[in-house]
Amino acid sequence: MEALSISEARSRLFELRKIVVDNQDQVIMTHKQGNVVLISLDEWEAYQETMRLLNDKAALKALVNSFDRHDRGETSGKTIEEIFTDLA
Repeated sequence: MEALSISEARSRLFELRKIVVDNQDQVIMTHKQGNVVLISLDEWEAYQETMRLLNDKAALKALVNSFDRHDRGETSGKTIEEIFTDLA
């Protein structure tokens, strides 16, 4: 993760976009009034989805239960294709 001033980031914006998107990296931009982080849209959306799931008590409970069932060797007995058959 690279850190640089906002002024330097401004002059290197296209290069930083490539670093962030192509290399799946983050860039810290520093400023005396506060620092910010540059991340890709894909990474941002993944964080947002994670936060949504963590804030949804029912979804979080279902996720934890599914990991517990997996750890105990309990499966649904369906293949991935069977589970997502309606999407094909």
